[in-house]
Amino acid sequence: MSEEILRVENLHTAFKTSAGEVKAVDGVSFSVNRGEVLGIAGESGSGKSTAMLSVMGLTGENSKVSADNISFMGESLSSENIKSLRGGKISMIFQDPMTSLNPVLSAGYQLEEILRRHHWKGNVRERVAEMMTKVGIVPAEERMRHYPHEFSGGQRQRLMIAMSILCDPELLIADEPTTALDVTVQAQILGLLREIREASGMSMILITHDLGVIAGEADRVIVMYGGRIMEEGTAQEIFKSPMHPYTRGLLRSVPKPDAPRERLIPIEGQPPDLLNPPEGCPFVKRCSEAMKICLHRKPEESCLSDTHRYSCWKREKE
Repeated sequence: MSEEILRVENLHTAFKTSAGEVKAVDGVSFSVNRGEVLGIAGESGSGKSTAMLSVMGLTGENSKVSADNISFMGESLSSENIKSLRGGKISMIFQDPMTSLNPVLSAGYQLEEILRRHHWKGNVRERVAEMMTKVGIVPAEERMRHYPHEFSGGQRQRLMIAMSILCDPELLIADEPTTALDVTVQAQILGLLREIREASGMSMILITHDLGVIAGEADRVIVMYGGRIMEEGTAQEIFKSPMHPYTRGLLRSVPKPDAPRERLIPIEGQPPDLLNPPEGCPFVKRCSEAMKICLHRKPEESCLSDTHRYSCWKREKE
């Protein structure tokens, strides 16, 4: 049996705004095993990134985060001990590398700062040069003196990867690591992450709206919508036997290489207003299979196997 690295049970995250409380994450539960890649898919605003930022303790002062349990390597995470783990044993690649890097500090200084914070035992400058070389930024000694604006988009993303693996993390959270990159650079970045993971045995949570990336990289997949998990299963189960109408809708809206003439079918409508979330299923207003019960009661979870679960009333009716 695989060793469990991270467990999250019944996670809720809400943000206080002038218009009211935004319920961004609503009762999310999942786990990650050692060496595993967990893919999290869904539209923008589905709660993917917010759930991970909540685990990392990075949601900000206007947020309210609660959970029955968040544990890492068997130990409960609190607002205090997550600070010592963040950037060390648990690391994160953020969506936009330009806003994640300080424009007035050199790349080398920013990487060295992480090692000093985590009391790295060894030559800090050599370690930074080693990691920059590993991610393909060469000559490392020279590039360490450069500032973020002197790097291309792909190179800044590589810098973020180097920054995230400096302390040999047990778990890497990659939040849209290939957004806004062209397909060639995207393939290079994904290949680099794969090499690092296979060499170190590191676990990874891959957040993306790109189902092609999920299909190629993930062992298990979570599909989120409206702050909730709609479906979870192995990559094989999700792509070959999707059960939730939202999962099927996502798959229908993606082009298939083996069926170039097939018409894509978009999901009509807009995501739910999380200031006033639906009383029942969050997908109810966009679902072609919705029933009356979907309007007023949140669907119960159905388990098809030890690995495949989904939340929908449709199976109960059948």
